[in-house]
Amino acid sequence: MDGDERQWPLERLAQGIEELKTVLGAAAAPRVDLVKQRLLEATAARDRGDRTSTLAAIAGAMAELANLGDGLDAAEGAMMRAVAAGFVNGMARDDREAVERHLGLIQSRAGTPITPQKS
Repeated sequence: MDGDERQWPLERLAQGIEELKTVLGAAAAPRVDLVKQRLLEATAARDRGDRTSTLAAIAGAMAELANLGDGLDAAEGAMMRAVAAGFVNGMARDDREAVERHLGLIQSRAGTPITPQKS
């Protein structure tokens, strides 16, 4: 997988994360913004070629995303933790299929329309 193919899932997730504000309400907006900020930090680290910082920022974003799920209910939080772990692990292994699968789950849980993959 070349660099361009790895770039877009992070950007797509950062763009779609705004939908959570609608789903979770205004009280969750600062935490949603934190998730987005961490995703943007991940893209910047990735662009610098800093894989360790990229994965750390993604893991932080996904942990916060799971915490937002806890705000809905414990089962939702647990499910989001599992999905987030799958996304992070897929990124760490450069496993595009796993990243896509888990990104689709994140988007569907957030109510974000699933966008087609880039060719």
